[in-house]
Amino acid sequence: MAPAPKYDKETQQRMILNAAEQCINESSVTDFTMAKVSLLAGLSMGSIYKFVQTKEDLVMALAYESFTHTSSVFKQVLSLPLSTPERMLAVCLISPQKLKRFSFDYELQSYSTNEAVIKRASEFWTNKIIESCGGCENVFKQALIDGIEAGELQATPDLHEMIEEIIITGWALTVGYEQVLRLQQTKQIVEGTASLLTPLELNDPVIRSAVRLLNSYPWQQPITQDSLVRIEKELQALKLR
Repeated sequence: MAPAPKYDKETQQRMILNAAEQCINESSVTDFTMAKVSLLAGLSMGSIYKFVQTKEDLVMALAYESFTHTSSVFKQVLSLPLSTPERMLAVCLISPQKLKRFSFDYELQSYSTNEAVIKRASEFWTNKIIESCGGCENVFKQALIDGIEAGELQATPDLHEMIEEIIITGWALTVGYEQVLRLQQTKQIVEGTASLLTPLELNDPVIRSAVRLLNSYPWQQPITQDSLVRIEKELQALKLR
């Protein structure tokens, strides 16, 4: 019998993750099996368990890729030649499809932040998720800090609290809206006609609310209708909308 082909560590990891992605696409985030991952990857179970200790670890590994991809898109948008409040708003106007790393991203991210899953995952992969989430938050913090240091914001009593407010409220607004939309479009999701991945219109209630929120802070240049048009053009140039 010919000896099994040798792969370096990085190649094996990619083979395992690609196999896991295929398995989940064929079943679900909760129903795939490690045996099937091993079969599709063409690697022994021993090789699989050198990379992850549990099935939950494999979910965490995929979620880490997903969070990392999303952060990279946010970082790209937060580097656009726009004012700081315009950059914050631009994040809300990115096409949801461009933020997706996997077709099952929403389910993957929800599952990987479930308490029971976190408790069953190894410390290594749990820390990787914490690292990726923290990295994403820091991208926003740094963008706000840079804008403030550039003099875009008028004097405010507590900059730390303001930054925290904008980040948390912005996440609550956009992520909360997605959850509401999923509930409203349950029937369409089943039928395959839902518009969850459709970019928000410039006059969407969520965008109007985000503008109201951002303009409640004393920016030197508040967001205007012209800002919305400018943001859309910048995102279209990057093919993110």
